[in-house]
Amino acid sequence: MQAQIFSLTGLGNLRVQCNWLYSALNVDPGTTGEFLWSFNKIDDNHISLSPPTGTCISKPLFASARDDNQYFMQVQAPFSADWITSAQRDETFYFEIHDLNMAVFKGFNGSYFQVDNAETSHGNWKAYRIRSIGNTVDKNTQWYIKIKKSIQEGVNFIGIDYSPDGVRNKLVNSGIDFDAVTLDKLVRQISD
Repeated sequence: MQAQIFSLTGLGNLRVQCNWLYSALNVDPGTTGEFLWSFNKIDDNHISLSPPTGTCISKPLFASARDDNQYFMQVQAPFSADWITSAQRDETFYFEIHDLNMAVFKGFNGSYFQVDNAETSHGNWKAYRIRSIGNTVDKNTQWYIKIKKSIQEGVNFIGIDYSPDGVRNKLVNSGIDFDAVTLDKLVRQISD
């Protein structure tokens, strides 16, 4: 499938910033707009994630949990800056989505994808980086999946409600305690 991936912190949707800290996966509250990810099935519990082809180069890229760089998520190998164009161990993720479109991802190290607590500033870009280091399921390690389309013939996602009220109800019913400001921000982001 192809989908947007929103952080439940209300900071924004998951994206890649090309040539920034090895093309790091990040969320940036100041950047809006659609950023679709391809969820590529590996087996019943594992996927790889690819940003849109042409995001940084004209070949497909794969998100990678880098044990050689403190488990930061990126699409370039650290220190060599080689593009990651195939899914191997570091690019294989456990993925679980619930009926409320809430999901968790785990890297090969068994840790959840987590939004850093502070922004990283480098060059002319500042954003919250993603790492495969989370130990508990909370706002920093859960994601809202906004499905856009199936890339497998014969599979359709119908009846999914992304209206502001539909999204608000899903978030409230998720069992996570949202403050009003974060809840409103998430609803606006996902409903756009």
